[in-house]
Amino acid sequence: MRTYIEQDQDYLKMTADGKIGLVATIDDEGEPHISFLSSLQPISGDTLTVGQFCEGLSKRFFKERTKIGFLFFTAQMEIWHGRADYFQTKTIGPEFDMYNNKPLFRYNTYFGIGQVHYFKLKDISEKTVLTMGGIVKGALATRIAAPFQTRSRKHILNVHAKRMFSQIDGLKYIAYIDADGYPVITPVIQAANAGSDRIVFLGTPFHDEIKNIPSPIKAAILFANLKMESVLVKGTYHAIKGLIPIGRLDIERVYNSMPPFAGYIYPEQPIRKVEVF
Repeated sequence: MRTYIEQDQDYLKMTADGKIGLVATIDDEGEPHISFLSSLQPISGDTLTVGQFCEGLSKRFFKERTKIGFLFFTAQMEIWHGRADYFQTKTIGPEFDMYNNKPLFRYNTYFGIGQVHYFKLKDISEKTVLTMGGIVKGALATRIAAPFQTRSRKHILNVHAKRMFSQIDGLKYIAYIDADGYPVITPVIQAANAGSDRIVFLGTPFHDEIKNIPSPIKAAILFANLKMESVLVKGTYHAIKGLIPIGRLDIERVYNSMPPFAGYIYPEQPIRKVEVF
């Protein structure tokens, strides 16, 4: 892992508006939480920023527990991931102006960037390039294995969430907390639901990184697609060893990460009386 982002063509790809940016934080239970934050980008060799345009739990999480993991995913299926530490938030300055002058926000009638959050880079991986062949191979093999891992005792995922996780072209990522206390993100695009309370995936692609995930451990898996649909599931990860090694997440919580209201949808939250208008 490097401790500096070279300012070259890869650096420009990390600043592009068309890439996917993910940030993994630590929630109130000490477990990983993944957010789809496309405004994530480097502004120097050792500093990352996130421009905030909507409210969600991740912003509070990284201010209270400053260690984060991050991942960049480009349209060319190039991936970088690493770790960083939150250190400040600003509402003015060159980065604030830079974000609000981007076409996406400059001409948006409804919202702009209200705050910019800053992170000091701890380390970043070398570039990895995914191939469609590897993704399809892993996805098909996972779907063959999924029926043998089905449990469906709690009926946690609704029909829409199951539809999302069944998509072969949907993007999925797993996060866990490493020995240094930092969240780590790894793509598991091959993942699929096994019934309504479990997510499974075979160890290809990203075999070496998946193999290094401790087991059992609390983990989270984020689904996102190009339609801006997303859902986050949290639970306990188990590595199933054998003739065909399988990673399995037994779901315990589900978080709706889509606007206009982000929040937990399983277990069901009590309805609170509105007393302040």
